[in-house]
Amino acid sequence: MSAKRELPFKTSTLSQSFSSPFTPNNSSAISPHKYTNALIHESSPYLLQHAHNPVNWEPWSEKALARAKAENKPIIVSIGYSTCHWCHVMERESFEDEATAAVMNEHFVCIKVDREERPDVDRIYMEACQAISGGGGWPLNAFLLPDGRPYYAGTYYPPVAKYNRPSWTGVLAQMSKVFHEDRNTVEEQANRLIENIRGGGTRLLKIEPTAENHTAWRETLTEKLRANYDLRRGGFGGAPKFPMSQSLEVLLANGVLYQEFNDQHLAAHGVLAMLDGGIYDHLGGGFSRYTVDAEWRVPHFEKMLYDNALLLRLMAKLQMVLPNQRFLEGIAETTAWLQREMLLPGGGYRAALDADSEGVEGKYYIWDYEELAGLLPADQLELVVAFFGVTEAGNWEEENSNILYRPDTLAAVAASLDLSTEIATVKLAEAKKTLHEYQFKNRVHPGADDKLILQWNALLISGWSWCYRATGDEKYRELTTGLWQTLTEQLYVKGQWHRNLTNGDLGAPAFLDDYAALAEAAIDLHDITFELDYAIPASAGDASLTNAAAIVDYILATFSMPEGPMCYLRGTEDSELPVASLDLFDNALPSGNSQLAHSLLRLSHLTGKDHYLTRGEEMLAAMSGSLERYPSSFGGWAHAALLHAAPVRELVVAGPGARAAAGQFLSRYRPELLIVASPEAREDLSLLQNRYLPGELRFYVCENQSCQLPVGTVTEAEDQLDR
Repeated sequence: MSAKRELPFKTSTLSQSFSSPFTPNNSSAISPHKYTNALIHESSPYLLQHAHNPVNWEPWSEKALARAKAENKPIIVSIGYSTCHWCHVMERESFEDEATAAVMNEHFVCIKVDREERPDVDRIYMEACQAISGGGGWPLNAFLLPDGRPYYAGTYYPPVAKYNRPSWTGVLAQMSKVFHEDRNTVEEQANRLIENIRGGGTRLLKIEPTAENHTAWRETLTEKLRANYDLRRGGFGGAPKFPMSQSLEVLLANGVLYQEFNDQHLAAHGVLAMLDGGIYDHLGGGFSRYTVDAEWRVPHFEKMLYDNALLLRLMAKLQMVLPNQRFLEGIAETTAWLQREMLLPGGGYRAALDADSEGVEGKYYIWDYEELAGLLPADQLELVVAFFGVTEAGNWEEENSNILYRPDTLAAVAASLDLSTEIATVKLAEAKKTLHEYQFKNRVHPGADDKLILQWNALLISGWSWCYRATGDEKYRELTTGLWQTLTEQLYVKGQWHRNLTNGDLGAPAFLDDYAALAEAAIDLHDITFELDYAIPASAGDASLTNAAAIVDYILATFSMPEGPMCYLRGTEDSELPVASLDLFDNALPSGNSQLAHSLLRLSHLTGKDHYLTRGEEMLAAMSGSLERYPSSFGGWAHAALLHAAPVRELVVAGPGARAAAGQFLSRYRPELLIVASPEAREDLSLLQNRYLPGELRFYVCENQSCQLPVGTVTEAEDQLDR
């Protein structure tokens, strides 16, 4: 979640009164196909959901912006995504209402945006919303001047004033009135917002760290994370509660690098708490987006690909450090869910599953006691009820409804029922299989967003690469290489990567976040296959953007800010947006800039090229003060900084069978260790120069530019690494 920002000006002029002469009549909600608007020609599931609204929605385009200028109308940009629950609510309440739609159509040019397809548009107007209110979320509703500058923005608005929020029609009336009657104030507000957005990111780069050395800086950062950790319930903060897997990953890395065993156990405690809670799907696998409570009990039931990719990575690293059958089960069950419910027909993985089915949030996932009793034999029912916290009255606010969670260990529940743990394990597995098969075959499934998104699938490649390291199961390596091939075939067209593919239609050119996640995935693929082609060009004349070095070079050439070390979310040439977007926060997703910094530093170690090192260090230095002050908002940055400050270590394996031999070093989590292997001579790479002896396998262990004597066996090399 983003740190709250204060605006250096007041917004009360525009938002002080929302009394409305427009009275919506929700009884006039129309049938789905009485109206059709321009969104019918789009491929985005979210936009298509609104294609039969009576609102004359248009997709984001220069044509729509030109119409606003020609008609001198303000613009409503309404932004969301297909699995957003409150987006659905606002659509039902307001956008399907004929009277409300008539007001919107008469007074505004109305534009719908899928935030997952156009993160650049979403980022600008979310910045405006955060500047005005101190918070944000979706649906995001922004009011713009005809040239695209925002003058007001908010999130969900009800049809009548409630929840301490004005009515949507009241907001419409006020925004139209001030646009036409107080244009000078609107222009001034828009200009101030644009300047605030333009300077927001750069202000973060000017915060100086208070620590005088890296050790003090690291201790300050990790202590702040520990202070925000919920020791009783696991995770960070209170309700609503998000996984914050990147912050847990920071604690784990710090714990391993500096033998801070408490940090290791905090990371494990947080993930185990999620695996116990309702945020985890105990029948089908996979994690929901967040919980509305602080106990991990009551999920907001939508499942996002990116959350699960990041949690797979974290569970795998934990399994390497603190082996636990629960982590292995979480990895296996989440992977099974991905392959069963998220795999697209053409390959790759869909973006998300909705929280709702049959118009009810969570209906696919919840159970009542009588339903369970009708499906399970008495002995299994008794075990399931005790183990998953089921009650006849229901265990949450919906009458007779139960969310499955684990209030106690299986051993404790088995003992209370006078069962051995072994017998209870078998019975529970049988019961779960019965319930999941019934659920999957007989219930209406949640809606699915079938976008193939480059960034999110690249994160999944990284997640599964770590699962391979943690388990040694060849399946995970096959999943990573297969997904890389799918992305290359479907999203890399005529030398250009694209953000997404939806129903056969390619989306916008890829953004910084897409390229940065792809570069990280390529390096992670190198690290498990030892195929150098993933990391560096196969030949001097190879100009394709299908290896990490070429991707990073393209990012630096295309997205770099002219006045600093960071990169914009989108290249600034010929942009129709009023300001370039600079995103530095690691929120639910790692920022493109933090992933780029990490890739630069990893590539500098692999290639020995100083310009990667220099740029990566410049990026970390610019962020060091912000990291020290707000570590939970910059988990990806903090992780990169920790790894970069660790002693430089490498293991080079050269000669026949080098890759297979190197693979034997993958099962331990050594975040500071680079492993390079080549079965043939590679004098083009400094790490491999003069290290190939024909017909002989050799291991070279080096630390801080000092190498030990080469050895000829895995055991000898392992001994050198452990010294």
